[in-house]
Formats: sequence, C-alpha cells, structure tokens
Amino acid sequence: MSKGQLAVFVRSRRDALGVTQAQLAKTTGWSKSAIEKVEAGSLVPSLEFAGALFDALAIPYLYRERIIAALYPGALDRILGRTTAAPDADARADLEYLPYPAAYLMLPEGDILGFNTAWREAFPESAAKPNLFTYLFTEPSAQEVLLDWARLAHGFTYGLRMMGPIVLSETVIEEIVTRCGVHPDFDRMYSTDPPVHEALNPVIRVAAPGSADTRNLCIKIDKPHLPHSPWLTYRLVPVRDAEGDPR
Repeated sequence: MSKGQLAVFVRSRRDALGVTQAQLAKTTGWSKSAIEKVEAGSLVPSLEFAGALFDALAIPYLYRERIIAALYPGALDRILGRTTAAPDADARADLEYLPYPAAYLMLPEGDILGFNTAWREAFPESAAKPNLFTYLFTEPSAQEVLLDWARLAHGFTYGLRMMGPIVLSETVIEEIVTRCGVHPDFDRMYSTDPPVHEALNPVIRVAAPGSADTRNLCIKIDKPHLPHSPWLTYRLVPVRDAEGDPR
C-alpha cells in the first residue's frame, strides 16, 4: 500500500465522520501537522500513531490487521509469527463442530476460504461461487434466501469501497466491480454509505431454500489468533429469547 492510498483513506474516513483535521489531532493526541502530513501522503504513521488513528476513525478491529500488514510488510509475522495463506484441514474441520452456518472469510474482498455443512445447506449455491460478492450479486437465489439481502450487500460493498484501496490491488478491486456490476443495485451500493442504523444491526432473516421457514440469525465475527491468520470466522448464530429458545 502506498502513502497516497493511506492519505486518501484517512481523508475520506475523516470526511465521512464529519470531523476536522484539528479535531482528529485532538482525539489522537498527535499534532495537526502530523495529520496534515498523513493526509498529504508525505508521512507513514508509526504503529502507535496508526493505532490512535484506528480508534479515532472507528476502524473495525477485523480490518486493522490487514491495514497494518499493508503499511508494514512482514511486521505481523515478526510480532505474531508466520501464518499460512489459507485454513488448513484442522481449521476447516473445526467449523463442522458448529451446528449453525459458519465460514472463513477474507474481507474486504469477500473470498470464502472454507465453510461447514450448515453453511452449505443454508446457501447451497455459494459452494460453487466461493466469493461473497459473486454470490450476493450474481446468484439470483441469494435474494430469495437472504431476506435482508439489501442491507447485507450494502454493508459488504461499503467495506470494499472503504478498505479495498488500502489492502487490495487495483486489479482485484476492478475484477470484483466488473463481475458484480451486472447487478442493477451494485453501482448505487458501491458509491453510497449504508444508513448507520442498518449497519449496526447484526440480525438477518434467512429463509430455508425451497421452504417458507425463516430463521433470525445474529452475525458473529471472530478473529482467530492462535495461530495468527488473515481470515476471520463469520458465524450466523440463532437469535434466542429470554428462555433460550430460538426466535
């Protein structure tokens, strides 16, 4: 990742939050001059400075490691130990112990690196399209199964637009945009921010394929650390009432 890409990201994120450079400086504890240099592309922040920016700009934890890896190549391997590029057989087998849909994802690009039987049963067509964007925007059944498809799709495209230039090559982003641009809603979603109240809602409704049965599932995102890995665990856990019964 170049200093220029970081500069664009920090400026756009600060503008989206509606804060000034002076306000961002005060929140981070660093000088306004330092903020100006980062946004001008003339300064790569230290790890300490980057951490303060992450907090002030409300960067989700699941993206922070990807940004650090892009800013400081090799730093995470030196600090946390070398990791593999994809889940091994043991990691994939671990998903099968979960009785609800679960998958290993790479975000923001949406690659699906592994999933369990419950995921395959809930989203059978995704098995042949191991990328969330491809599944959401090119598979017609996705909108039939995911009753909150628009909210979910908009959230993922927002993550791609905001985080993609930081951690992905232009070629990868262009491939995703071209592939998904066939959907009439993709361009609008990719160019706009989702409503805050929607982005904060973790519950989605999932219809059983070929059935009228609907489940309320809560999105849970875990980041494996032992060993350190670049992917995350995306779980869809049944929402339960006060007595512990599924709702």
